[in-house]
Amino acid sequence: MRAEHCRVAPPRLSFRTHELPEGALEGLALIDLLAGREDVGSWVHEGHGLIGLGRALVIEAHGAERIEALRAAWRAVVGAAWWRDALVRPGTGPVALGAITFSPSSEQSSVLVVPEVLVGCDDSGAWLTTVVSGADDGSEPEHPDPEMLLGAMTAQARAAADREPAGDDGESGGTTAVEAGALSEEQWCRAVCATQERMRAGQARKVVLARDVLAYPAAPLPTGTVLQHLARDYPSTWVFAVDQMVGASPELLLRLRDRRLMSRVLAGTARRHAGEDALATARLASWLEGSEKNNREHQLARDSAITALEPLCSVVEAPARFVLTLPNVLHLASDVTGVVAGDTGALALVDALHPTAAVCGTPTQAAARLIEEAESMDRGRYAGPVGWVDWHGEGEWCIALRSAQLPAAGLGPQSPARVFGGGGIMPDSEPVDELAETTAKMRPMLGALGVRL
Repeated sequence: MRAEHCRVAPPRLSFRTHELPEGALEGLALIDLLAGREDVGSWVHEGHGLIGLGRALVIEAHGAERIEALRAAWRAVVGAAWWRDALVRPGTGPVALGAITFSPSSEQSSVLVVPEVLVGCDDSGAWLTTVVSGADDGSEPEHPDPEMLLGAMTAQARAAADREPAGDDGESGGTTAVEAGALSEEQWCRAVCATQERMRAGQARKVVLARDVLAYPAAPLPTGTVLQHLARDYPSTWVFAVDQMVGASPELLLRLRDRRLMSRVLAGTARRHAGEDALATARLASWLEGSEKNNREHQLARDSAITALEPLCSVVEAPARFVLTLPNVLHLASDVTGVVAGDTGALALVDALHPTAAVCGTPTQAAARLIEEAESMDRGRYAGPVGWVDWHGEGEWCIALRSAQLPAAGLGPQSPARVFGGGGIMPDSEPVDELAETTAKMRPMLGALGVRL
């Protein structure tokens, strides 16, 4: 379904949510249900969240109005749908997973995907939602048996675990090879220098430049297994997968629940080193907190989020920034909260926030223009919004960072993953340091793909 053609009658879908008994996952983590599988969806944070299998519906959109087109199309789908949901809590009932391109001019589509089967888990328990096409006569269609479905999923997950090679390095059948993407490292550093010259001439105050590499695994590597590796090594991130866009993002663009909004802004980075002890990490955090360049970069990103949210919220609050510690980097972070005015939904907030200064720069239009001219690539969905939306417009969305676009035909020796990393460029940045930062930000994804780090 193409969202640009919303005037076409939406498909009639039937959703049925079943509460799962305690222990229904048989000791498996939620992400384990995806092991060895392709065509999967994921939104998992510290063991809780949503995973999906199959596709009951895909909504696509392009262009400057792509987010609004997706919002309108999803609203029409929900309006035509029938569902049964005794739980009525975040993630139950009609839910779509989404991935939106960074740029409106991208050749890649922005999508909402409704899985055929969705399994969710939160502090209160687990559930399973099945989705089927509605009957032409308006009668309730037959749904798969949830117990049989879950039994088959857990059995396949255990079988995949038995086939997984021994070891904890994320490899599958050998070492993954990596080659340059759109620009070599030297070319990218020259692009940074050229951009800085234009910044010093007053064209922008901050520009976030990214680069890509191609990762070729030595043997086929299922998407679900890649997600397992990410969730194991980076549990505090949001491990996502939508239409083969996968990653482990530390940056929550927004969470909307009962009209209450939270957005985490990350900008300003320090690289951690292998084997670093607690004292070294504390010293690095102290350096980051005192870094003038990183604080200026963070303030620009924080201000852009507040400016975007204030017209849509009755209250916006932004406590003092703090240092967020991740396995590969430290970030300056700010948690911005608010109370949404009226019936503004998550996708409308996504539209207002994207692109943030943390992934684009400032001023936005000038930075975006410099990005297109410097990067020599189409970012696709990298640094775009990724997340989920429910039947009444609430949900959770991240920025697609620490991520890769996997090939539709499946990841293997002849079909590489396209892995991304970026950094905030200021007029006084050191290009070689920024290159090292992009490499550090690629580490989560490359490690999950089997690259020796």
